Amino acid sequence: MKIETLCEITQEIRDIISESIASTSDYGELVTVRPRDITRKIDLVAENALDEALRAREISARVISEELGDRTVGRDPEVLLVFDPVDGSTNATCGIPFFCTSLALSEKTRGASFNDVTMAAITEINNNTYSAVRGGGAFINGREITGRMGGVRPKPIVSIYSYGVKRIPDGVVELGREVVQRTLGSIALEICFVAEKRIDGVIDTRGHISSYDIMASQLILREAGGEITDLDGRPLNRDARATSIELIATRDDRLHKRIVKLLK
Repeated sequence: MKIETLCEITQEIRDIISESIASTSDYGELVTVRPRDITRKIDLVAENALDEALRAREISARVISEELGDRTVGRDPEVLLVFDPVDGSTNATCGIPFFCTSLALSEKTRGASFNDVTMAAITEINNNTYSAVRGGGAFINGREITGRMGGVRPKPIVSIYSYGVKRIPDGVVELGREVVQRTLGSIALEICFVAEKRIDGVIDTRGHISSYDIMASQLILREAGGEITDLDGRPLNRDARATSIELIATRDDRLHKRIVKLLK
């Protein structure tokens, strides 16, 4: 599969999501509630849209996704697709235009990890598409991401996910004094913002992230020159079905080391 095809598929799914939101009133209705996540009707609309897009192109794939789990579309899968249909579904249901569709591809259909992802595409609701090919750089709408955005900031802008747990690490409190905090509600899209240097970092200390949330965006960030690690600063290379992930994502090595030091 070519990267253009992967981008085309995420754009089609985005269009279907947008149409569903505009034409129905129950798109945010809960279908399934799990301890760490929920499924809404809009998620299932996007899941079905992926399957239809693959069938229309006669692409056979193993799909690991947030809502429908592990399945095969077609016969004899050629590729593995790790899919988050709507990353930021709470934003979507509240009318906040900050959510995206995320799709990562690996030619290794069994036992794939982050390092096996060869292509990634993320299309957000405002119709911007981020993409990356391993070893080929990262792009937004076909233009290479240079990381020259943002200008001079008195403090780094960092998205920190530490809510919803019994105890916030002391280092997060200390870090809050050194950065400007913004938590936007779509971790995949926020990692793309780090790649562009719209923001300077993303931290999640909750252990609520699954591979499908970030498998595409981690490649985009790395191809843009950034890094993504666990909270101890070790490179993040988890299995495609992994859960309970904690992370630090930045494009600035000094900031990354400072965050690791504080969290330790």
